[in-house]
Amino acid sequence: MADETAFMTFLREPTRENFLRIRQLVVAHPDYQPYSNDLEEAEKLLEAGDWMKFLEAGSQFIPNHLLTPRFHLMRSFAFTQLSEPEGTEIETVMYLSCIEGIQSTGDGSEQSPWLVMRTSDEYDLLQHMGLKLVRQSLHGAGDRKLDRMECDDGKAYWFDITDAFRKLNEQFKN
Repeated sequence: MADETAFMTFLREPTRENFLRIRQLVVAHPDYQPYSNDLEEAEKLLEAGDWMKFLEAGSQFIPNHLLTPRFHLMRSFAFTQLSEPEGTEIETVMYLSCIEGIQSTGDGSEQSPWLVMRTSDEYDLLQHMGLKLVRQSLHGAGDRKLDRMECDDGKAYWFDITDAFRKLNEQFKN
């Protein structure tokens, strides 16, 4: 899938440029499904305590969830449960790199929204920031689709979901 060298560069340096390079590869991949529920299905394996089966199932989620913070956080948890500190550390770094990558794309304002792969990334970032969602609404801005997330801190945070929305429209057309 994504060029391994480019991905490793992103993990070492989760800059906007490196994030966008990997992001573009994922968005262009035919397996990119921003509204899939496969991760939620796999979460049942974690709930059942089947750590190894969850980790094995994870290979099916690449490239679709390569930049999904929650995917890496879940994998980190599974490695922790298996007492595998190296796997825990690697997945934690991947989780934090995904969060930093998203944050590098904007400031969360309407003028400079954060660019996400899927709506679950919005929830992941807000949770990472210690925020709770109060209200969500979809807005059009020219050719772009933006989610406005009002949070318990009284502020609204904006996310660009144009690519996810475009992919959903393509699926409906097919």
